[in-house]
Amino acid sequence: MIISPTVASRSRFRGLSTVELLMTIAVISLLASVSAIAVSKVTQNSQSQRLSSDVATMNSAIKLYLSNGGDLTGATSADAVITKLKTSRSKADKATHVGAPSGRMIDNRVTTSPVAADNWRARAIYNASTERFEVVQNVAGFQFVLDDNLAEARTVTEDRDPNAVSYAANSTWVWDHASTANPNAPAGPSTFSTNPNPTDSDPTVEVIPPDPPDPPTGGGGGTDPPPPPAPPRLPWPNIQPDGGAHPEDDFPLSVSVLNVPPATDGEPFYKIDSGSWTPYSGAIDIEMNETLRVQFRTIDSTKFRDGSTRTEFYYAVPDTLSGIVNGDFHSPTGGPTLSYEISNGADTFTHGDPVYILDGEPINSGDPNVLQFDSQSFVDVAPGEKFRLGEFYYHNGNSYYDSHANGVKLRVTINLPERGETFDFNLDLDLVNTPNDPDDATASADYVRITNLQQNINLQINGVGYRMKLEFGATDSFGFSTESSFHVYEGASGRGELLGTFLAN
Repeated sequence: MIISPTVASRSRFRGLSTVELLMTIAVISLLASVSAIAVSKVTQNSQSQRLSSDVATMNSAIKLYLSNGGDLTGATSADAVITKLKTSRSKADKATHVGAPSGRMIDNRVTTSPVAADNWRARAIYNASTERFEVVQNVAGFQFVLDDNLAEARTVTEDRDPNAVSYAANSTWVWDHASTANPNAPAGPSTFSTNPNPTDSDPTVEVIPPDPPDPPTGGGGGTDPPPPPAPPRLPWPNIQPDGGAHPEDDFPLSVSVLNVPPATDGEPFYKIDSGSWTPYSGAIDIEMNETLRVQFRTIDSTKFRDGSTRTEFYYAVPDTLSGIVNGDFHSPTGGPTLSYEISNGADTFTHGDPVYILDGEPINSGDPNVLQFDSQSFVDVAPGEKFRLGEFYYHNGNSYYDSHANGVKLRVTINLPERGETFDFNLDLDLVNTPNDPDDATASADYVRITNLQQNINLQINGVGYRMKLEFGATDSFGFSTESSFHVYEGASGRGELLGTFLAN
């Protein structure tokens, strides 16, 4: 809080009685509680509406994918369906494709985040029997999220079934409607002849027709019969379990290939990383950070074509992590008259001079601003799970003559004894003093803001790198928070959580 000396001199003779002060605090607490309930309800409704919209969008993508020759046979999980929707036709397949979309149907960053059965959030499941996503309640499911780390992921190609419409074999402008193999896209005519001076009375345009088709070679007076339709593909391999993150204690994983075609139709093959293709005869042992590829190959090419190759990457994550946290303030910033002290083992930062000069006499108006970080150890935290790194104590005090700080850094050090790993990162904290409005306690609240919520940390476990996501959590009744900021009411002292989440890169 910043106070001018003139205002302070006029107000130092006024005050509140103990009863009035207690009543004011009670009203503020009640308003904060009611606001929290209202905001929680709005958040739930907003999240539910967003999920319904996401489900409708994903089901539209499935419909478009299937109508353009895609196949979801054997894709029983949401992640498997999403992988299929991200595929693109191969270069050779695109050359014969008549329909509109030939690339991926959804953003490459789309993925799922699990939602437990007892969580308040709305969630979805994938129904393999109807090939649609559905919104559900009271059972475990997932929500759709965007992961920027997937933005540059390589697009997987596949050959899709041809459409009922194909390019005509002889005409450059007409499509055939037949279940035949598509010829390559025609180039179209290259020579035009037009009336050089068209008028309203003579608007005709002469177009030189294409060359006539070659005479039939099959004898008789008819045209050649269309080539036979391309045989269907063997099915998409069903791999259990799917790739992705798995508990480290489960490795080596036992991976099975399901929906294998009959031996008279095809053979299953697999390879691990850059190894050779091997006939599949039973469960496959997969080590950490290995890539598995599976394909069904045809026995008789007149009956079936080779199936598409399915690729899955398996990496290990720890079941839980436990660690010790420490925080140290350093490198404050402010104006030319900045006054500060870092004490108590560097976890307390005091700033601002509460003394002002009135008629040449120094007057102490109270306490300066205080920001303190009380670190907290954590036990048995799973990657992807939020946990408490500690708690901020913030006293919204008095300061004069531009002596307050406008920023400070907090170095957070985390030791994981069970892993033999220690890493640290700096939180960049803005310290924002707001103008005081006696009619608006929320607008008058000073606050701390984190400007770098995402932290690239030097941590690798089982060959997998991790980053840290940070945010403010719950507060007491003397403040409130958003994801990036912690606010404390004017003249009050409040506490707020600092939360962290380990995320695999």
